[in-house]
Amino acid sequence: MARTKPVLRIALCAAAAALVVIPSAVAGKGGKPGPGGGGSSTCQSTPRASVTNTWAWGSSGSWALAGQQVGYHILVFNDDVNCGSSTFNVSVGAPNGFTVSMPQSTITLGSGSSGYLWAYVTSPAGTADGDYPLTVVATRAGASGTSATSYKVYSSDVTAPKLYYANPPDGSTVSGRSVNVGVASSDDHAVKKIELYVDGTYTSTSTCDGISYECQLSYSWSTRRAGGSHSATFKSYDWLGNVGTLSTTFNVG
Repeated sequence: MARTKPVLRIALCAAAAALVVIPSAVAGKGGKPGPGGGGSSTCQSTPRASVTNTWAWGSSGSWALAGQQVGYHILVFNDDVNCGSSTFNVSVGAPNGFTVSMPQSTITLGSGSSGYLWAYVTSPAGTADGDYPLTVVATRAGASGTSATSYKVYSSDVTAPKLYYANPPDGSTVSGRSVNVGVASSDDHAVKKIELYVDGTYTSTSTCDGISYECQLSYSWSTRRAGGSHSATFKSYDWLGNVGTLSTTFNVG
């Protein structure tokens, strides 16, 4: 159940939400192939970009406390037909005072292909609660594609994270030399970490990558000389200290 860094979240395990910009129609399907590095104007189409983030499926933007860094995964589409490869420049526009860092701001894609870039956005300390728009632009000579998302600042939260998909399931019997003990958790804003206690003893912590709507914990627990009944207690924390708890009991046969 180990979570990979999101992608924010492409395959759930991100997250992640995907907000796709308005795609342009593919131009010049009948045109002649152009040379590498862009081709002729008869085969080129406006690029598309989308943003996946760490918030939730079907939602745009990411929750963060003022001053926290949020990662955004930018997916760039090259909608060309019968062209060579093209290089796209990608930029992220943010409100005044916000900082944007991109380890890589260009990407070269073949006709009809796509690829990812990361952008990291941080709000100023003391930023008021609200939605702050971000604009992503993928450009090349003669054409540009845009996408929009937001950075959501909050300062209060009274809702505890939810936990689900606990393993081993409550009341189950397991066997073998070890058992995978795990759980998933989500929050209305963001999960910070999950702790595992086996038979009341602290065992492991999963720290969520970045600012994550959903987080997962997975721990391989040895069952040698551990026959009989046992309990697993999971505690999930959000960034403002709210705690959600889920406990299961299982038997080692």
